Amino acid sequence: MTNKLFLTLFIVIGLLSCTKPEQSESPKLVVGIVVDQMRYDYLTRYWDDFGLNGFKRFYQDGFVSHNHHFNYYQTLTGPGHASIATGTTPSIHGIIGNDWYDRDLGHNVYCVDDDSVQGLGSLTSKGQKSPHRLITTTFADQVRLHSQFRNKVIGVSLKDRSAILSTGHSANAAYWYAGNDEGVFTTSTHYMDTLPKWAADYNAKKYAHQFASSVWNNLHPIETYTASGPDNSPYEGIFVGADTPTFPYDLANLQPDYHKDKGLDIIKNTPFGNTMITDFSLLALENEGLGQGSETDILMVSYSSTDHVGHQFGLTSVEIQDTYLRLDKELERLFAHLEKNIGIENITLFLTSDHGAVHVPNYLKDNNFAAGHSKSDGIQDGVNVALYAMTGVKNLVAHIINDQMYLDHDLIAKYNLSLVKLVAKASEVILDFPTIENVFATADLPLLSPSEKLHNLILRGNNKKRAGDLYLLPKPGYIDYGSTGTTHGSGFSYDTHAPLLMMGHGIRKGQTYTETSITDIAPTICALLGTAFPNGMTGNIIEEALLKADK
Repeated sequence: MTNKLFLTLFIVIGLLSCTKPEQSESPKLVVGIVVDQMRYDYLTRYWDDFGLNGFKRFYQDGFVSHNHHFNYYQTLTGPGHASIATGTTPSIHGIIGNDWYDRDLGHNVYCVDDDSVQGLGSLTSKGQKSPHRLITTTFADQVRLHSQFRNKVIGVSLKDRSAILSTGHSANAAYWYAGNDEGVFTTSTHYMDTLPKWAADYNAKKYAHQFASSVWNNLHPIETYTASGPDNSPYEGIFVGADTPTFPYDLANLQPDYHKDKGLDIIKNTPFGNTMITDFSLLALENEGLGQGSETDILMVSYSSTDHVGHQFGLTSVEIQDTYLRLDKELERLFAHLEKNIGIENITLFLTSDHGAVHVPNYLKDNNFAAGHSKSDGIQDGVNVALYAMTGVKNLVAHIINDQMYLDHDLIAKYNLSLVKLVAKASEVILDFPTIENVFATADLPLLSPSEKLHNLILRGNNKKRAGDLYLLPKPGYIDYGSTGTTHGSGFSYDTHAPLLMMGHGIRKGQTYTETSITDIAPTICALLGTAFPNGMTGNIIEEALLKADK
């Protein structure tokens, strides 16, 4: 046999023996579920009352990461959804808060506001939103690029920022809820020219009005809610129109305890908001044909009522437990539809959260823990007084938001002041406040010790073009919030520890106690699909979760 013939046979045999790369055998659909304000320990706290086909199904059939954390400081809804989707942190993707101070504009900006687009489905400005402030791509964007835009990507949430930031720049649609007097799902012209008929038909049926006229009662007998405190406690917010925070709630006669909300927004503060999200997501699956084509489609579902209920009632309330027991049934309903119409074996699912939450500080204080409700009270005035005494210039502090202080750079330039000296003086004043544990000059962040976990969280949250001049680190358990209910936003474990549950196509059954990060989700999905990673990605593939890791 000549060398030429041998080489030809070798090539032919090699080509015949080649198989398609494993990564190219992709699922028909990726479903990402984000439960707003869900702490990891809600899984263990409410475990005995969950059914077998909701949260527990991930434990039976999927992969569980028990030590999953946010790896940056600003644990808020906007940054959370952006970090899940992009595989990177606010320092890279730019969403440093739900709102932040814009030095050029001289006021706060909202993470998804966009007056260059028009809303569809709502007659108000609630539809004028887009992902234009998100600097990087998402994993859904990369799947769209990979398929030459033949696949579909859709996001659904009560919150605009959740639906928008979880899907990215190139999504076919993101839908969110406009409450008040409308009670409709809306989108914007960033995605389409007109609202689809199926979505318009849903709005026309006024389901929100029906829920807002219903009664929220406890799902199980009240005495069985042993994972919670008493139904009536001083740590819970009270609906406007109610005398106590106790079941049942006749919603037709009540209003949310948030002063800015009214009318049909009350649904957000009940489990019925999650029911609407499931209903609308099922309609999107059916009418858009998700999971029925040759390319991998993506559906991002964000359940937001958990956050609204947590903000109003707090962590130990019967209301928050009831909301999670009802959400468990919503997951069961979603999974049953997916199983029947697509098959779980053809779908990759993950469930996580956008942040956790702290116990109500008054509850902590009453049980002998250090905590407080007004961590920033007096700081801006105190620093302004000190800087005026130093320079003779008034109001040098422009704003405090997201635990960051912004000094007025225009005034500093006008009076030829030293930013370094002003920051140093402001730091001295801030450290005198008993609610503050430490303060960092933004310019000094690269010099912080990388061995300190909180230092790394602040670094990863620091976007130089959008950040303040100082970072204020409060003591654990101290928040800026009212005397009832709770919030989030810090780098402490009660805000960073989130669930990560995965199952379906390409996911190995198992668990890990090795620490994983919220930024690991996107690269893991991209690795499973065989696509490029989001362009700002800093996370890692969770190899233990993938079937390929066993081969």
